[in-house]
Amino acid sequence: MQERPRRDTFLPFSRPMIGEEEIAGVVDTLRSGWITTGPRSARFEEALAAFNEVPRCLALLSATTGLELALSALGIGEGDEVITTAHTFVCTVSNVVLRGAVPVLVDVEPDTMNLDAGRIAERITPRTKAILPVHYGGLPCRMDRIWEIARRHGLAVVEDAAHTMGARYAGRRIGSDPRSAFSVYSFHPNKNLTTIEGGAIAFHDLRHEAHLKLQRFHGIARGAGTPYPEGSPLYDVPTPGRKSNFTDVQAAVGLAQLPKLDAFAARRRELARLYLSLLSEVPEVELPADGDAEREHCWNLFVLRNRPEATAMARDEMTAALKAENVGTGIHWQGLFSFSFYRDYFERHPEGLPKDGLPHAARTTENLMSLPLFPAMTEEDVLDVGSAVRRVVAAGRRRARAKERVWTESDRRVP
Repeated sequence: MQERPRRDTFLPFSRPMIGEEEIAGVVDTLRSGWITTGPRSARFEEALAAFNEVPRCLALLSATTGLELALSALGIGEGDEVITTAHTFVCTVSNVVLRGAVPVLVDVEPDTMNLDAGRIAERITPRTKAILPVHYGGLPCRMDRIWEIARRHGLAVVEDAAHTMGARYAGRRIGSDPRSAFSVYSFHPNKNLTTIEGGAIAFHDLRHEAHLKLQRFHGIARGAGTPYPEGSPLYDVPTPGRKSNFTDVQAAVGLAQLPKLDAFAARRRELARLYLSLLSEVPEVELPADGDAEREHCWNLFVLRNRPEATAMARDEMTAALKAENVGTGIHWQGLFSFSFYRDYFERHPEGLPKDGLPHAARTTENLMSLPLFPAMTEEDVLDVGSAVRRVVAAGRRRARAKERVWTESDRRVP
């Protein structure tokens, strides 16, 4: 590629795609006088279910809450175990711990950074109740293998699909296969679809709906099945619940975003494949895996991994050097063992760790960085980032060679 000069303006790693339709929808909602959970939220849930090809989707305060409600609906509790990936955002394992269960970690595939399905079976015990795969960066896990293991052992599957709404597995939308009990989506501003904050839980067994709705809003029940008639201002509380309802202001944003989501994903694929082409001849870094015939990537993230032995710099040095080039990066994610709670937790619960360690997850979390990727980027932006990465890597390479020469000259002076 032709080298380009340092950018004049800073390019963030992510930027939400908010257009005039979203702004108009929010303004209309504010003027309507109904800004909390109401008719727009209901419409958004119906649109989500149709888009994701599932019977029901419930919109929530966050994807984190969606995972919590999924584990609650499955009755996961004290003494249970949930198998999940060692490379994930902290909420995945925190939700398991908060239920009183133990997260049992499995290493990741070195190329995809997704849960290694080939290592799941060896982690199953009589206490295992569910498998919780995380589709990392927009690339689905190898779900057929996971579903088959779950079927053989009578386990539930909960998909953490925070990165993958809009992706497909075996031609189907993520969440649409009933072999998963629940799938959870995120609408944070750095996701492919945003509602400012928010998330949703998709499910196939409609018997879960009453429980989920109670848990979503304080355990409050009205009308049929309570001591009070339909329309009464009084209500019952048959169970304690949370406060995790969605608002119509958020729904207004989501309703405008949803028809654009496939186009957003298509643009992300174009930009990601340009990155892959530009950086394929830079051996000092590892590139993310693309999708294939079975797994359609929606490219929520483009995650580069530094090879410190080749660049002569740690990941944090590389991200600082890219920032000096006006290129922003993200870290998705810090390793669980960088957190004091989880260092102590797994000392108390060694059953959560495999005996041969988590080498691929450890290397991944030490060296990864997310490069800028969002639909409003231009090809010129990607070329700028590619040039910046190559300059930073070249500087590291020169430093590594200079260090080698120093050592070589030193060796020659030894009598």
